[in-house]
Amino acid sequence: MLENLTAERYYEDAVGGVTEPSKMGCSRPDGTTIDVFVKCSSQNCPPGGLAREVIGALLAKFVGIPVGRPALVTVEPELLNMIGRVAPSTSARMRNSVVPMYGSIALGAGYSLCHRDLPIESSVYQTAVEIWAFDQLILNSDRNERKPNCMLKGEELVMIDHEKALLVETVGSFLQPAPWDGNWLPYSGHLFNSAVLSKTPNLDRLHNAWRSLDEVRIQEIFTYIPTSWGEKNILSGISGYLVDLHANLDSAFANLKRVEL
Repeated sequence: MLENLTAERYYEDAVGGVTEPSKMGCSRPDGTTIDVFVKCSSQNCPPGGLAREVIGALLAKFVGIPVGRPALVTVEPELLNMIGRVAPSTSARMRNSVVPMYGSIALGAGYSLCHRDLPIESSVYQTAVEIWAFDQLILNSDRNERKPNCMLKGEELVMIDHEKALLVETVGSFLQPAPWDGNWLPYSGHLFNSAVLSKTPNLDRLHNAWRSLDEVRIQEIFTYIPTSWGEKNILSGISGYLVDLHANLDSAFANLKRVEL
């Protein structure tokens, strides 16, 4: 579920992203190559941000929502030296990052940022509704009009970027009720809010899919996170939150289905 890749060449840094991922050509163990956006922990990434990327992507895969394919990327010293000659700041942040770094495999040609809400007649309307619900459950406020973090190509809608999701430290407090709490309110700035409000959202498929995310499957997700990344306390908190969410899943989905924004 999580490929281990080795960076072979550096192309450029992405424009506009806060974490400034670098597009790189990477090789698989079988010798084939693939383009990947590589993200460092040292560039505007919150504590545990790379782990949140992995968890967010694997959660999405488990529940059947299209998401960029995650990977772990190793950048050898020789390539870092070469990058340093053309992009010193990129080389420096890679040297200061945890290793391996996080990678999102490039989607390919024809994708563009989804800068708009989607009408109910859109072929990807149902996907948009499920992305909205998914983000509410993983506490992700980083998919909005300013930062769509969602790619669109024809009839395909794909999520990217989850480094700011699952900030669970204050969940359960007065200021941040859990999604299954009666006082919970959704993040109202989400990119697909209007799509959700346009008619009663159908969340039955997502609800049933999330039921399979029991504690065993949740812990399986965490086995893919490199021990070199550390962040044990952060990961423990996220794991506990996901277990609690599964235990209260019916209440959480009831809240999602009755939402009025």
